[in-house]
Amino acid sequence: MKYFFFILAASLLLNACSEDFFSQTVKIDPPEYDKQLSFHLLLDNNDSVVRLTVTRNYGLLETVQNNEDWYVSGATAELYENGQKWVTFAPMSVDSGFVLTGILPHPFQTGNTYEIRAAHPDYPAVSAVQVAPADFQVDSLRIRRNAVPGEFGDRLDLLEVFLKDQQGVKNYYEVTILKRYYNYIYNSTTGTFDTIGVYEYPLGVEGFNDPNVQFGFGNGGLISDQFFDGQAYKFQARFYGNNGGSSDSTVTVRIRNVTEDYFKWSRSYEANYNADGNPLVEPVSVFNNLQNGLGIFSIAEEKNFEL
Repeated sequence: MKYFFFILAASLLLNACSEDFFSQTVKIDPPEYDKQLSFHLLLDNNDSVVRLTVTRNYGLLETVQNNEDWYVSGATAELYENGQKWVTFAPMSVDSGFVLTGILPHPFQTGNTYEIRAAHPDYPAVSAVQVAPADFQVDSLRIRRNAVPGEFGDRLDLLEVFLKDQQGVKNYYEVTILKRYYNYIYNSTTGTFDTIGVYEYPLGVEGFNDPNVQFGFGNGGLISDQFFDGQAYKFQARFYGNNGGSSDSTVTVRIRNVTEDYFKWSRSYEANYNADGNPLVEPVSVFNNLQNGLGIFSIAEEKNFEL
């Protein structure tokens, strides 16, 4: 019996050393899918001009030759307010027919219903509906420098935002910290560096003091008022305030009351990003609200504060 087990083990070892044991070619048919239009239209009450970039989906095993293959030219789009046609989009240029633009007659109005409709002869018509969120009250904001210990014995800054929530209304808040950065160019005439551009970029947040706050798109912190409906709420975020690339310590705190659809999309987008390429994490589907399409349409009530 011992000899039998030895021969069997040796046979398995020899087969395992062969190339065919470790690899196998399997032919499968590509899964069927529906061709759909895709876009992301994230708007807020400060917008006056809207830009819509129309793309399409591809099958899992299809090859995309270049990035331009994603774009779809020749689409039409319209924005409706309370069921009435409000904005008709037009191509940005002849060469950029996949980018549609429109001018808003007035800012989004709280409580009004807005619908985006897009169509193309080769794809099913796409639509999505959102209700503009309500205004909200920010009592105060402050940044406490070097207020809390970091993971490696250093000190972190602490952002505190004091909100007053509206009772009986589902609200979803997003708080993002942005840092101002500058682009410079050397002026040989004066021998100095001139500023040629200023932009703001989201700072990476190390964590939130409330475990109910979740990371979302663009390093924003997401929180639903189901935990403090109608009450005062203190949002706290820990971050490194001495990030390089800026000539001052000013930060912009962007606070938004977002729709439930945006809340779901942003949360799932971040989860999908973190799961991508990790074999130990189950794949995450990104939420979308475009009927017959892929993507997100949302409207937010936004306030910005410089600290």
